[in-house]
Amino acid sequence: MSSGSSKMWSFAVALATCATAATAWQAGCSSRNESTSNGGGTGILGQNPGADGTGTGKIGLALTLPGGDLINSFTYTLTNSSGALITLPSPNPGTVSAANSASIDFQLGGIPAGTGDTIALAATTVGGSQCQGSATGFAIAAGSTTNVTVQMLCSTPGADAGNLFVTGIPSYCGTVTALSTGSTGAETFVGESVLLVANATGLNPNNLGYTWTMSNPIGAFGATTGGVGAQGQDEAVGPSDTMQFLCTAAGTTTVTLVVDDGPLPDGGACPSNRSTTTATVICDPYAANQIESTWVELTGPNGINGYTGNVAIARALTAYVATEAGANPCPTITINGGAPVQMNLRAAAANIAARPVNTAPGISAAAIIAGAAGGGTGKPALFPVSSCEYPLPSGATSAVVSGQSLPLPKANPTKIVVIGDTGCRLQTDNGWQSCNDPNPNGTDTPYPFAAVAAAAAAQNPDLVLHVGDYAYRDNECPAGLGYNCGGSPWGFGWDTWEADLFTPGAPLLAAAPWIMTRGNHEQCNRAGQGWYRFLDTQPFDTEDVHTCDNPAYDDPGTASNSTSPNTSCANYSVYGNCTGNWNNPFLVNINSSTQIVVFDTANGKPQSQTVNPAFPALPTGSTSLPSGSGSPFFTTYASELTTAGELVGPSPLPFNFWSNHHPIFGYATATAPALPTDPIPAFYPVMKSVFPTYFPPPINLALHGHTHDYQAINFQTGTLPDGGTFQPAATLVSGNAGDILDLALPYPLTGSAVSAVGNPTAVSVATVGGVQQFASSDNGPPYANPISAGAVAAGDTPTDNDFGYMVLQFNPGNDAGTPPTWVSTEYRTDNTVRDVCTIQTTGQMSCTSWGIILADDAGVY
Repeated sequence: MSSGSSKMWSFAVALATCATAATAWQAGCSSRNESTSNGGGTGILGQNPGADGTGTGKIGLALTLPGGDLINSFTYTLTNSSGALITLPSPNPGTVSAANSASIDFQLGGIPAGTGDTIALAATTVGGSQCQGSATGFAIAAGSTTNVTVQMLCSTPGADAGNLFVTGIPSYCGTVTALSTGSTGAETFVGESVLLVANATGLNPNNLGYTWTMSNPIGAFGATTGGVGAQGQDEAVGPSDTMQFLCTAAGTTTVTLVVDDGPLPDGGACPSNRSTTTATVICDPYAANQIESTWVELTGPNGINGYTGNVAIARALTAYVATEAGANPCPTITINGGAPVQMNLRAAAANIAARPVNTAPGISAAAIIAGAAGGGTGKPALFPVSSCEYPLPSGATSAVVSGQSLPLPKANPTKIVVIGDTGCRLQTDNGWQSCNDPNPNGTDTPYPFAAVAAAAAAQNPDLVLHVGDYAYRDNECPAGLGYNCGGSPWGFGWDTWEADLFTPGAPLLAAAPWIMTRGNHEQCNRAGQGWYRFLDTQPFDTEDVHTCDNPAYDDPGTASNSTSPNTSCANYSVYGNCTGNWNNPFLVNINSSTQIVVFDTANGKPQSQTVNPAFPALPTGSTSLPSGSGSPFFTTYASELTTAGELVGPSPLPFNFWSNHHPIFGYATATAPALPTDPIPAFYPVMKSVFPTYFPPPINLALHGHTHDYQAINFQTGTLPDGGTFQPAATLVSGNAGDILDLALPYPLTGSAVSAVGNPTAVSVATVGGVQQFASSDNGPPYANPISAGAVAAGDTPTDNDFGYMVLQFNPGNDAGTPPTWVSTEYRTDNTVRDVCTIQTTGQMSCTSWGIILADDAGVY
């Protein structure tokens, strides 16, 4: 393509002024505005002369283009010495119609007197030439006409010019319409959050994006993966964005919001008066002895710690920062009305650098479904609260922290609330939940743990057993999918723990001491950091092994393909291993007839714990830990199971309970026609290698969560390798207190599913009188599976839900020969009863309702 030619043409322009200032213009100059054009292109634009001739002004221009090319229109712009447009009685800038003329007569009048003026002209010819030019620095004298010559450069296309087809991608600017702080206000304490709610409009409203920055780095935005002070950015979220601001230090900051409607081209900019707004956020310092939460948890002998009985630990969380560097920020505790004593610092407030996580931010669900790895680097875990603790003396009658009376252990507890899987699910590869909807009968995916906790607290329990999985908010709430979770905290720091446990669970934390069981969502590559800071009963590890902060200690070996566990860490003798994903079991005496072993199976599904990237790759190229005999996975768990047997074996009581997160003899759901599966298949071989009965022989009731439903299972007598028999422990699953419910299980169980561990000769569901002794909740729609015709005929509806909790009540028996029993009652969120089961010391269990129990089925109660 050849280049176009350029020619310089001259335009002679005559300028005239009105002799008076603007205020005298209307009197001295004609008010009639006339514009004419003849067929030859002659035009007059401006003011006709007044009667005395002193107010007239003319611009004359005559032009004949070479080659007979024609001009259709002509644009002028007149500016003063400051570059500002000069006010004229006619438009400025203005356009003169030339009507296909080869010449132009141009006249402009009514120009104020002045010096240093500039006129710019532009035109396009019929032949496609682009003409432009200007004249600068001329003066306009009152009552006279000034002639100006403008040199115009006209570029004409070459005869053999080619064509260029251009596709433009439009970019739009968003407009902020509102920025508010919602119900939280713009001022809060360190450790708490402010919700910022923005609304905006744009030509493509579904594409609106929001960028948040702060002037003073005293907090963190929920959308950031950069930690304190980094900007938060939510792109393509629509006409509203709810942003969490977590206060991590005291002070005041200006939050600036910029709205966009898609990416701008290089050098592009939107008008800040429309796209930008600000808000002030104030983070107040904590006062001494002010706390976020306080509770009591129980522990006991674990084979290492030297305990011989129960130990009650008072815990408290505070965001107070001591005035002296390194000073203990913990509140005081008053026991039995004595002098206040300062609690011990367990874990100081800290901002922990990002580490590898199970589901990394920035990876879409579609990518994961397509085969992309979900793991990667997460966001920093921010803990602006310090964790404090104090061992309570045996027989304490009162304990007060920051004005709050703690629930103390009772001498002979008889009533236990059992809950599990209480967090709100925000996980890119495994589902979303409406975390802002606490109504159990609200949206399709509500988060009802607050209602469950309040209902359970109203039962006035003596003890609370949590069977694991406290925190589920791995990833940011997705935009545009309809879930009511905007502004929810996410990641694995304090804000998510507060939202998933300490705020909704507050009534139940205040009602009774807790026994904490660790779940797989407290693995090191998930919420393990908070587990160790807040809930674990062992001392906080100063060597950074049992903290989950250092991913080098996620695996039990010195390398991913090790055949022996790592024993070289400094505190090996304190913890019994060198990995944050394993912990020794411990024993708690419930009453004179009952004790419970609490076992950590957080890493019991090795496929969910990827190989540490610092270790060499496995020879097979696998990315999950080896779990076969001789692997660190196998030998570490075998050692802990041996310890569990030693804890319960020397002096078994009439009732010996077991709690671990994953159901050992329970079921994980599957989509029909597939049968239910083992929730933790790699763990059974380890158990059987230590105990032919799987559990230590005295265990007669196993309590679990993990599957998000209610399950009650009674088993037929099992066969031992030597031909003897044993009674498998009855199983209760209580995993329906908060997280999204699972698919409903089938009834009756058939084929290989009748066996809880894939070996029908060992552990199989009992059938008595032709009735299979297996019960479960009907987790029908809208949560997971399509509602069945049979369920509809039985009265089930799509709005039913099966969230709930369990209560265990001890009946001591009597001297007349009635044996002691425990009775489990499964409650719905409205405290109607779903099922009642009676557990015998033999490990056998009978339930009032076997089968699938509908959410609105009143049963026989």
